[in-house]
Amino acid sequence: MESHEDSWLYEGRSANRLWEKSALGRKISDNKILLSDAELLFCHKHRGVELTDIETLNSNYTMDKWISERITRNPYLLMETTILEALRASGNKIVLKNNLESIGIYDSNSWGLRWSSEKHPSNSEPVSEILWFYSNETILHGNNNKGPMGELLDWKDNSGTMKVLLNWQELVSKNGRIAEILVVDDEHSVVTYRISEAHPDGRMNPPTDLDFEKISRISKSEIEGSGTFFSEIDSWPNECIGIPTYDGRKLDSIESEIYHNIIQKNSKSDLTDSAKILIDLWNRGLNTRSGFKYGTSWRCYIGDIGKGHAPWLVVDSSKEGPNNWAEVCLSSRLASGVNKKWLYPIFDKGSWRYLEVSRPPSDSRWSNPNKS
Repeated sequence: MESHEDSWLYEGRSANRLWEKSALGRKISDNKILLSDAELLFCHKHRGVELTDIETLNSNYTMDKWISERITRNPYLLMETTILEALRASGNKIVLKNNLESIGIYDSNSWGLRWSSEKHPSNSEPVSEILWFYSNETILHGNNNKGPMGELLDWKDNSGTMKVLLNWQELVSKNGRIAEILVVDDEHSVVTYRISEAHPDGRMNPPTDLDFEKISRISKSEIEGSGTFFSEIDSWPNECIGIPTYDGRKLDSIESEIYHNIIQKNSKSDLTDSAKILIDLWNRGLNTRSGFKYGTSWRCYIGDIGKGHAPWLVVDSSKEGPNNWAEVCLSSRLASGVNKKWLYPIFDKGSWRYLEVSRPPSDSRWSNPNKS
């Protein structure tokens, strides 16, 4: 074993087996592979590679000192090793980004690509592409290129992690692969999620300006900071607007903002992003209600209330959480637990798009061995 730039050259028949059986490292010739620091630590723990073969080690140079030295070069070493363990525990094969060109893949900007246990990079296409994040790492605008993925993958776009992921998953999907996110905490526990673009669609007629003009003729009372109450109702023009209560109809604060904007004939560009998201949901034919008890702004129905459950929970990304990946995981897990899909709105290319973060099937939840 000897140092080779930022990798370790491993030679012999064992090296060939590491590649042929497990797709570890980068094969540079027969019986020679290059291993990254993370792959080397993984091989020591799970493949019997003796770290004492490293030429720099002697009786006064212990493994913990070696790890400390390598961390100064790559502060994410321990986390990367943890992610490799989680992915490979069930037999998956992982090829890291720096090794992809050696197997003829040039179209990925991911930390690594995954092959299932019965496949190999030498004869099949990858199943998924992988990114990973710290659980306490922010997803907010202006900070996404400062985290591990931003640094390791040289992200230039600093418009927010979720927008970067929306565009990333689009490229992954076009290549016929699954976009997978692994989140690791300070205890080195790992959870897996999938991301995709959702296209929520319903059967309701979207509210129109005429609907709001009809509503304006109904007796009303303003509720300070909480919306508008309409009473003495003979008919209501659109079931998507407001909720029936006390023989009247109540609009929440966001619906009231839209109502006043239309009645006062103001420009829709004056609306808050919260209002613009709600209008977009209406225009998709969705019937919206409060998502408060699920930790989101809206739960969205395909049709009339009472004729089916709400398939989607939509967060107001303009003013509420989640703030970090721990909160994203919690929100997605809660949505999954009530058989709903958790959506994060992103304004991109002149329209609202929705990033879905979902729990994968039970046989695809990669996590550390011996972690609970």
